[in-house]
Amino acid sequence: MLGNRPFVRCEAVSSWSRMRLPATLVLALWLIGGLVLTLQPAHPLPGQVVDDNLVPLRTLAIYWRNLGSEFWMRNLFGNLALLLPIGLLGPIARPALDRWWRIALVALLYSVAIELIQLAVPDRSADVDDVIVNVAGALLGHATLGGVRRLVRSRGVPLRQ
Repeated sequence: MLGNRPFVRCEAVSSWSRMRLPATLVLALWLIGGLVLTLQPAHPLPGQVVDDNLVPLRTLAIYWRNLGSEFWMRNLFGNLALLLPIGLLGPIARPALDRWWRIALVALLYSVAIELIQLAVPDRSADVDDVIVNVAGALLGHATLGGVRRLVRSRGVPLRQ
């Protein structure tokens, strides 16, 4: 009972809103884990030392020239995956993040903050290309979520945002 009225659960609650809490928890844990990984001293091996880079596409060119290198590919795909959950889970966790530009803005601010902090972390470097790839990963996550939502709707499952 709520006051003198019986409590009636609203059936208009969407499946997406039921996923809000789990999405928020997974997103928070992922972002905290990412901070832990990116803000620890790296202890690179010889040949893996990377200097600070403020020139866009310089490190991406290194990735391109070293497609067979596990080290460079791990950096590339790690940076792509780091903020992918912001785009994939962010709109579920926080419906205000339902637009691509909001995802891009949040990812940009988060990534720039990480890169600025890395300036003070031993054996770490700040790289504008990391920001570019991080934001691209968040937008890839957002595009993936859009695809999943379209697929679910096309199958006739009535989900509301």
